[in-house]
Amino acid sequence: MVSVLWTSNLLEVALIVPLQKKTEAGKPYTRIPENEIRLVELSSVSDGDLVELCRQSRTHPQYVPIECLLYYVRRCASTNPSLFEQLFKVLSERILRKLPRSESQGGITVSMTNSDIREGVYDRFIEMLMIDKAGYEERLDMFEVRFDLALSRLKKDAQRKFYRAENRNTDLGFNDDSADLNPEVETASEGYDPFEATDIDNYRYRCRLDAAIETLPELQQRIIEMTRLDIPIDSIDPNEMTISRALDKVEKTIRNQKKKALASLRILLQGDL
Repeated sequence: MVSVLWTSNLLEVALIVPLQKKTEAGKPYTRIPENEIRLVELSSVSDGDLVELCRQSRTHPQYVPIECLLYYVRRCASTNPSLFEQLFKVLSERILRKLPRSESQGGITVSMTNSDIREGVYDRFIEMLMIDKAGYEERLDMFEVRFDLALSRLKKDAQRKFYRAENRNTDLGFNDDSADLNPEVETASEGYDPFEATDIDNYRYRCRLDAAIETLPELQQRIIEMTRLDIPIDSIDPNEMTISRALDKVEKTIRNQKKKALASLRILLQGDL
């Protein structure tokens, strides 16, 4: 698909990758015209300028819609790890701002359900992004068409699940913690240690690692930081400090959340699955 933009009587042509998902009628999904035009405009800027523009707020005259930001995250995931890392961080920050917070403005926890919804929706999105990076995930196409609408559907699914779970007084988690993880998460997290001595001694790597950890949901951040301190997930010794006891979560929940965190860190820091 070639998107065309007329400016100052000149014809600018940029190759914008089309969406693959189709409607029930068999027609391919299409981005809104304004975003197609914005993608053409952005195709001529440098990587550094693209990152800087994506960091700007909605009030900025050259604001980059989140649908366009996602387009470039998907396009550079496998081809430009450095650009992917920077854009993914911006995308993560925007997504988390759109999700319910577990704390009030005063820092008081008001809802564990909100915390679980926040982490669950983010995890679900990351899983789709990893699938897309390995091949193509059609479900992300809807996010390129109407990001907020697609995200609201994830939130509603999560809310229904967690409210039912809360009413049953069951352990909460976006995915059933007794169920297996998404295969892509298992693959991405398997054997990965972001704290390996060969990497952690490098100052630049430590800075990138700290920045990547900050993009994780709160529960995953705490698990990773405790892992960094060599605190075990569980122990048969009732007096030993463990991640499970400190966070008041069952062992299965901690292990699953740790794997999701490792998968996210790996795609940020290594750019592979």
